Amino acid sequence: MAEETLDNGRAVPKRFTTGPTVPCPFSTVTAAIRQAASSYPDSVAAIDLSQAVRREISYVQLEVRARRLAQRLRRAGVGPGDRLPLVVRRGIEMLVGILAILLCGAQYVPLDGGIVTEATMQTVISQSGGRVVVCTASTRSRWQQTDSEIVRDCRYLCVEDGADDAEEAVDAIDLATPGSGCYVIYTSGTTGTPKGVDVTHANVTNLVCSSPGDLGIRPGIRVGQVLNISFDMAAWEIFACLCNGGTLVLRGSDWAPTLKEIDVLICTPSILSRHSPEEFPNIKVVATAGEPSNQLLADKWAKHGAYYNCCGPTETTIVNTMLRHRPGEPLTIGKPTPNNSVYILDDDLRPVVVGQVGTLWAGGRGVSRGYVGLPDMTAAKFRQDPFAGDGSMMYNSGDLGRWLASGEIEVLGRRDDQVKVKGFRVELDGVAHVMAAAPSVQNAYAVLVDGEIHGFLHPENCDTQQVMQQVEKVLPYYSRPVHLHTIACIPLTQNGKVDKAALRAIAVGRNSPRETTGSYTESAPTHPDLELGIVDSKEKGSIGTSSGGSSSILDLSRPIAQMGINLEGDLPDKDRQKFFRNLVHRVFIPYRFLLMLVYLGNFGALASMYVNGINRAWIGYMIAIDLLLAVLIRQDMIINALYTIFCSIPTWWPLWIRASCAKIYHLGGVHAGAATWSSLWLLAANISDVYCFSSRSCGSSYPYHSTAFQVVSWMLTVLFAIMLAFALPQFRTNHHDFFERSHRFIGWTMLGLFWVQNFLGVADAATSTSSSYASGMVSAPGFWILVVATLSIASSWFWLRKVRVASEVLSNHAIRLHFDYTVPVNGTFTRLSFRPLLEWHSFATVPAPESQRGYPAGYSLVVSNAGDWTRACIQKAPTHVWVRGLPTCGVMRIATLFNRIVIVATGSGIGPLLGHIQQPTCATACLWSTKDPVKTYGSDVVDLVKRQIPGAVIWDTTAQGRPDMVKLSYNMARSFRAEAVIIIANRKITTKVCYGLETRGVHAYGAIWDS
Repeated sequence: MAEETLDNGRAVPKRFTTGPTVPCPFSTVTAAIRQAASSYPDSVAAIDLSQAVRREISYVQLEVRARRLAQRLRRAGVGPGDRLPLVVRRGIEMLVGILAILLCGAQYVPLDGGIVTEATMQTVISQSGGRVVVCTASTRSRWQQTDSEIVRDCRYLCVEDGADDAEEAVDAIDLATPGSGCYVIYTSGTTGTPKGVDVTHANVTNLVCSSPGDLGIRPGIRVGQVLNISFDMAAWEIFACLCNGGTLVLRGSDWAPTLKEIDVLICTPSILSRHSPEEFPNIKVVATAGEPSNQLLADKWAKHGAYYNCCGPTETTIVNTMLRHRPGEPLTIGKPTPNNSVYILDDDLRPVVVGQVGTLWAGGRGVSRGYVGLPDMTAAKFRQDPFAGDGSMMYNSGDLGRWLASGEIEVLGRRDDQVKVKGFRVELDGVAHVMAAAPSVQNAYAVLVDGEIHGFLHPENCDTQQVMQQVEKVLPYYSRPVHLHTIACIPLTQNGKVDKAALRAIAVGRNSPRETTGSYTESAPTHPDLELGIVDSKEKGSIGTSSGGSSSILDLSRPIAQMGINLEGDLPDKDRQKFFRNLVHRVFIPYRFLLMLVYLGNFGALASMYVNGINRAWIGYMIAIDLLLAVLIRQDMIINALYTIFCSIPTWWPLWIRASCAKIYHLGGVHAGAATWSSLWLLAANISDVYCFSSRSCGSSYPYHSTAFQVVSWMLTVLFAIMLAFALPQFRTNHHDFFERSHRFIGWTMLGLFWVQNFLGVADAATSTSSSYASGMVSAPGFWILVVATLSIASSWFWLRKVRVASEVLSNHAIRLHFDYTVPVNGTFTRLSFRPLLEWHSFATVPAPESQRGYPAGYSLVVSNAGDWTRACIQKAPTHVWVRGLPTCGVMRIATLFNRIVIVATGSGIGPLLGHIQQPTCATACLWSTKDPVKTYGSDVVDLVKRQIPGAVIWDTTAQGRPDMVKLSYNMARSFRAEAVIIIANRKITTKVCYGLETRGVHAYGAIWDS
């Protein structure tokens, strides 16, 4: 008997097109999870590694929490047929929210609270009815901070609220039916309006409750939840696990701990290619989908365990074809899954023969209900399945493919411009449409080259910044162009159509050695579950122009409007017991370590003198040596040289080395130690002189010192004591201006007295030895040491000058001063004064290599109201100001040592960070807490921070109250995977944050208020 075919013997066998017909044990997701909870109530349903503290929840606990939230939802009017946006980040609360919504018979719409754009939120809420939104504590701020009335007017229920109402009765509730909506996945926001795919419970259970879609998951099997919740494959992770009694392991920002625990991994090939089975031998089952896999990757993982290559659009419920790959065999997408069908049809919707290329259509139980609120688009992509004959629908995937003789399917690309980027579907025409909406753009085109979207803009003088803003406002991160090219003319084919091959050639040519390319890179997500916003400064700069003059290029690399960073995580416990913790992090800090090194060196010299006999001349040398060391370590050029050496360590060196070198800014400990010991040696010399001359017991070898010499020495001792007393931290803090003046004038007086003492000492020696005064002077080591110390102190005054300044008043609290006499490097500070002899004030510089906003090239700095001098500067904007010395390196200079940092500022502390923000040297996240940021510092400063670091957290203390800076800083550092945190704030906050982070394993750096 002839085998049945689809088209009366012409096309492929019917068995090719249809998967096995099998009964599904559960008709709803909730029924399957309820069965797991009743069968294995105490089994672990989920392990949450997304927070600093590991958390677990059992099946019965998950069910109880979900029921409790479902009751709250029901009281809010939620019922069958409703759609509820679920704005969450990965965590146990996400699972509670999903299950609670489903128990109400409603449908959840997953939105990643870290990356969803406001435009998408508005669309989703509008299409969902705009009544109730479920969120978590970590995403609550997304709707609190919005300007959209649609978003703001919703009722928001937080999963955590009421979670501790353990006494409240929780009745069983399950209003879901097979036809109820399970979830809506928005497949693409690139067509102006995102498309929400309407997926039912029956669609989902057909995949996850039968083989091979269940991936062999059973109790005791651990499944990774690594993908973004708004990606439909995340639903596969979650429901395949919970519907079959497995344990879901929700990852944190560090993937490794999760991958080391799990047995089953579902991901895209791009993600899988970053890991090896040798690295994670525990992973026994891997399923990839979302984008094409490759033979090498498939063979590698298939040799280790079960590797499934899968395919299927969101419209057919995650995947509808699967292949368990065997090493060495050709890689295909396999055959239809149970109760699903795949047809390869020609343009007339007729089945093609084996080997002939056609369009892939999908039928069966996996076909969803279409697009929410888009009936015309649903009608265009979905139509009744003529081959099933049961009134069911089939879907046009747009993929091109052909049947192989084995009955497997080979995919050959797409017939339209819809592409996959990092597992997400993107329509290039939609990307071009959004770019063309920018005011200065007449024509826009988008092409995909090597997995990256290139945008082409016409005419050549398009405002790329406006385009960038338009793209960021409308498009999700994965669909934003990585590169923007402005073109003078549009390349056309002979038929008058846009020549996309020519556009691709331009895109490829941008990487040629002949081209100079500047770029603007704001964040580079590497996965479809992006949860980090970063600034990759190595790509940042001005817009560059190709040598041919045909295009200028602006690199975007997918910036993020809101960083996917969870700031609400709990703080872990501090390390060590309190006594030892304080020893490590408060007593033996690098500043005191350097101070103790100086002390030990001097103790060694003292011990040597004790053993070998006291030598008065060597006491004098020690006075001079310590004095020179105290002076040189504060000399601008010495400081800059030391910073340059220590901050030139390559970033590929081990972190512990780089983190140690970053402590270079603690060098003030050397100054304090040397100055203290110089005074002690001087006191010892004075006591020795008094003793010897009064007792006459030191012998003739003891050098003669006149009364005048001794008087000067005691004067120096008194002045040393006064200076040290004024430098005590408490006095210095309470009387800063007095300290600065006294330190300067006492220091100059002491320098003069040291010279007087030196002359007197040489004269005394010449008298007692009958030698030449001149020869005694030039042969005395103390003389030359004093010469070097004097030149070092005077050097900064060699550069004393009065320079022009352009003042930009930001508010009645702050002013920005612009200078044009030099361009410093990032991380430096300069000194300003109106009265050079009386006062100097240090401010961090913001380099400006080129003129900006009408201000000249050079540098700027921000002065905020922190005292009489700064207040006067703001109230009467200066036109000239005194400067001296060279711009000198400060704590921000250490940023070059790291690959990823978090910068933290409070109030005017943002000023010292602006140089790095403007031209970052590494991937950077930013946290700035201040009062009324725009009102206080102006929109230009705030816009600069937002523009250069998309997702920067700007905490308005007026509207939001004072934050827990330790908690915010820690969570940002951990989420961002930062190597270090640098904070610029007042002394109290800096000390608290640095201590709070370092005692929890985070390298933290802040200014030292040394004395």
